[in-house]
Amino acid sequence: MKVYFKTVGCRVNQVESESLRAKFAALGHTAAVSPDEADLVVVNTCSVTAKADRDCVVFLKKTAVSNPRASIAVTGCLATLEPGKILSAVPRASVFTNADKEKIPSLVCGAPSKTDFFAVEGFKGRSRAFVKVQEGCDLKCAYCLVNMARNKVSSKSLKAAVAEMRKLVSAGFAEIVLCGTRLGIYRCPETGADLAALVSELFALPGSFRVRFSSIEPGEIDAPLLRALAVPGGRFCDYFHVPLQSGSDAVLRAMGRNYSAAVYRGKVDMIRSFFPGAGIYADIIAGYPSETEGEFRKSADFVRSCGLSGLHVFSFSARPGTRAAALPPLPPAAVKRRSEALRALDLELRSAFAASMLGRELEVLSLSSKAGRSRALASNFLEVDIPAAPAGRLLRCRVTAARGGSCAGEPPLPGPAGAF
Repeated sequence: MKVYFKTVGCRVNQVESESLRAKFAALGHTAAVSPDEADLVVVNTCSVTAKADRDCVVFLKKTAVSNPRASIAVTGCLATLEPGKILSAVPRASVFTNADKEKIPSLVCGAPSKTDFFAVEGFKGRSRAFVKVQEGCDLKCAYCLVNMARNKVSSKSLKAAVAEMRKLVSAGFAEIVLCGTRLGIYRCPETGADLAALVSELFALPGSFRVRFSSIEPGEIDAPLLRALAVPGGRFCDYFHVPLQSGSDAVLRAMGRNYSAAVYRGKVDMIRSFFPGAGIYADIIAGYPSETEGEFRKSADFVRSCGLSGLHVFSFSARPGTRAAALPPLPPAAVKRRSEALRALDLELRSAFAASMLGRELEVLSLSSKAGRSRALASNFLEVDIPAAPAGRLLRCRVTAARGGSCAGEPPLPGPAGAF
């Protein structure tokens, strides 16, 4: 068969789709360039927002019409939570929950089942590879469906994670991103090793590479973990995506988040004590139903005072089945205005962070080239424009200019990346 993948949502979904793609290839099937030429279309859905739901349903309807002969397999969070919505849109679709996702190749093809916690051996067309080491969330945030869609907490064994990363480094990937629904609660099922122990094992692998975290909750950041990440050798990317959601204690309590603004600030300060130039980014929700105008201003002021490097702004989206969905919503105009204000703040933060790097040496990974220049990603997640370099190469450069939220670097410096 020719198999086409459509993936919506988080890094975990992207890793899972890549692993499924490899499993289909191992069974002799090939990749389709578009859904219209596919014999099978696999849609890995997201349900974190109403827009994600809509995007998935729109794609399914369009595909069903444009390619009536194709089989359609739908999985992911929307498929787990609302299979009826999918079958109403496309009655001929086969629906698989997250729990059954890894079995899709065997269930569709009638082949022996292979489950390996969604291991990957590469990422076609990418300079970076992503490794899933943890699954599931047991938090009870009032606005979120993840603990319903991915409610079984589990982890990949340390031995398997190290072996997988060894193959990726050998294949030439110079940056590996560790992913999980809640990465910080990683525990090896065989040894009980935690995330700090896992990264220590990974850092000991031979080769030129670096390790990045996808996202980590505030409560899962502590001194032992940061100490393990900050060992000499420069393997770890000084980048932290730490969800905040609000800088108001009243709103955090209403959301069911398990920390205060003061605790969050303490985590930011702790990170900077180990990684002074770290890029620290946060998710934040605009227009939570109980958020007053004063609490919104307090939240924005808190973000600015923390000196975060950037924001990922979500407009509140009521998700059926959550506690927040029962609350009276704010006027759409108020939600839009707050979202726009936070996006303006995001640009302000990114611009200030980029400017703070002027004159500094950074380790960057070349991603792509055009017209004699390359787009590169710094360890702290800044995008840096550098002289053309082969994709996938780690380099050092000195930042010579800051333009909005990105930088320019000239020229790549001699010597091994991470040696300064």
